[in-house]
Amino acid sequence: MLLKNLRLKNFKSYEDEVEFNFSTDENKNIILIGGKNGAGKSSIFESIKLCIYGPLAYKYQGFNAFYINKIKSNINNNAFKNDIVTSYVSIDMELEEGSDKNLYTLTRTWTFEDTKLNESFVVYKNNSKTPLNEDELFNFENYLKSILSPKIFDFFFFDGEQLSEFFIGKNSNMHLKESFLSLCNYDTFEVLKNRIINSNKGKSKHTDLIDEYKDNYLSWEMKLQTLKEEESINISRIKILEDKISFLNAERKTLEEEFKKQGGLLSEDRKKLTNRLSECENIRGEVNAKVKNFANNTLPFMILKDNLLEIDTQIKKEIKNESYITTSKTLESSSLGEILPKIFDQYHIDSKGKDMDEISKNIIDSLKEELKPDTYAEDYRPLHQLSHDNFNTVSSRINELTANYEEHKKDIENSYAKYKQADIEVKEINNKLNTSLSNEELNLFLDKITKLNNSISEKEQLKILKEMTISSLKEEMNVVANQIEKSKSLYHNLLKENNVHDVSMEMIELLAKIIVTLTSEKIKEIQTYFMSIFSKIIRKDKFIDYIHIDNDFNVALYIDREYSSTDVLNLLSNIGSNEINKKLGNLFTKDLLKSLDATDIKEAKEKLNNMDNTTSISLRTKVDVGGFSNGEKQIYILCIYWSLVKASGINIPFIIDTPYARIDESHRNSITTDYFSTISNQVVILSTNTEIDEPAYRQLKDIISHEYLIEYDDINRKTNKTNGYFFEV
Repeated sequence: MLLKNLRLKNFKSYEDEVEFNFSTDENKNIILIGGKNGAGKSSIFESIKLCIYGPLAYKYQGFNAFYINKIKSNINNNAFKNDIVTSYVSIDMELEEGSDKNLYTLTRTWTFEDTKLNESFVVYKNNSKTPLNEDELFNFENYLKSILSPKIFDFFFFDGEQLSEFFIGKNSNMHLKESFLSLCNYDTFEVLKNRIINSNKGKSKHTDLIDEYKDNYLSWEMKLQTLKEEESINISRIKILEDKISFLNAERKTLEEEFKKQGGLLSEDRKKLTNRLSECENIRGEVNAKVKNFANNTLPFMILKDNLLEIDTQIKKEIKNESYITTSKTLESSSLGEILPKIFDQYHIDSKGKDMDEISKNIIDSLKEELKPDTYAEDYRPLHQLSHDNFNTVSSRINELTANYEEHKKDIENSYAKYKQADIEVKEINNKLNTSLSNEELNLFLDKITKLNNSISEKEQLKILKEMTISSLKEEMNVVANQIEKSKSLYHNLLKENNVHDVSMEMIELLAKIIVTLTSEKIKEIQTYFMSIFSKIIRKDKFIDYIHIDNDFNVALYIDREYSSTDVLNLLSNIGSNEINKKLGNLFTKDLLKSLDATDIKEAKEKLNNMDNTTSISLRTKVDVGGFSNGEKQIYILCIYWSLVKASGINIPFIIDTPYARIDESHRNSITTDYFSTISNQVVILSTNTEIDEPAYRQLKDIISHEYLIEYDDINRKTNKTNGYFFEV
């Protein structure tokens, strides 16, 4: 993969649209970008990675809240002053696909709509005006990640200030192994192996436990079988008790029927009769009270019904007559004679010559005659002299008595019938109660009934106890059944686990062998590449003679040294057999045993004691990288890096920040001429003027394809880009 162009707008400190031309050729493979600290050099690498991988660039899975907040923080603050907020990163990259080279333009854009962040990602192929469709884009992204994962992309960003611990510190062999496996696409085997190892953590073969789990499982099965047999016995006993209870109930029923035929009364029947007798006595009392009340308050009036109707007629006539007399008196006392002239005038009636008093008297006499009731006589005298209120009360009572005559009559008849029925029942009940069996016969019957009831009660109690026993057994069986399932599951899982464990261990061993097989030749290439580039850059005679990388990617540097037999014996005695490999290296021990034809250190000591002190032995001896100067360590790391890249065969842009950290002037020249020109077809150097200074710049000038200077504008708070570098040649 080669980068062709990078375009930024409103990304971090880059406000205006800024474009970097990254195209290179065989003779000029360097893109030099200069800038002071804080100018925005590191943002260039971040923008490229973000454009390609989106959320994965920050190790997020998908467009989530964390990724949104990160993008918001990336957008230049000045962009929010515009009506439309737009930020984007766009790159042109060339990919080799088979024998073809295709140009892809990737653009990742962010906009705001109602304070909501939106992201779009489009890809154009070979300058087409139509972007890849959804399926094509999906396939492109998967293909790109398969050939260039984010982990590999990170590897090709070299930060000289931060990689020392990565390649020299604790677990450096793991970092080196992971990097190399990723570069060579062998990491799938390592990931699979580690996942199997992790899944097997805390697990081991449990051969001794299998019999124990099996016995536990079978013991619970036997327990359940015992409980089921006990349940079956109790069910049978309950059936026997039910048959006995049924037989006793039938016997008791027969005895009770015989007893009743002989006139006997059971206590229950006697109680019912006594209660009914009390009810009938109450009915008779209630009816007597009702009849008494009727006789005193209603019956006399019902007997004199016709008289009541005559009284009603008389008082109504009196009321009418009294009303007429009152009205006549009112008319006679009126001043009608005074009113008539006014009425005549109002209706324009001529009243001259007319006797108004006479007219008035005639009108009053006519009105009195008109209003006179048919029942009125001149000799009328009132009998009852009731007020109007008293008249209403008396009239209402008379109407109630006369109107409901039939209802009162029927009610009394019904009450009498009810009384008669209750009276008959009282006689019958008293007869039954007075004609029952003799005390001797009753006691004999009660004795039999009591014995039968006691026997039935005893059997029913036994039945209840058996049912409770069964219920308890069922609960216990449920518990046992659960224990059976658990113990069975544990037993079967243990069998499976043992089988899975065996298969897993075989898989782990197989994958480890595959990784060793795949990497063994590559390790040799790394060692060869390292010695080639390290000797060119370090430029010191006999600094190291050999690099050894084992299958776990533990790296050791060696130098050939001559020892006398006495020297070796002293080393073995002072350092100790257990520490010799750690201090002097595995190859030291290997060379020693081989030169002495010994199988172990003990045998080697015996042979050394028998040797002449002047005998010289050539042994590869480990060189402690920890004892290197800071500059030498940096060169060591750069060379390890270079050898990994070369052995992987991957050709993608190499981006290096702080290239000369802690490296002296003499070694900078070697790195400039021998390292940058060969590590990749495209090298992007991010440097300050103290890193690639003027002498280094002059050395690089001939292989620089494009150079840029970026400067941060403190006033406008944005980064500006110009062509050229800090210096001119």
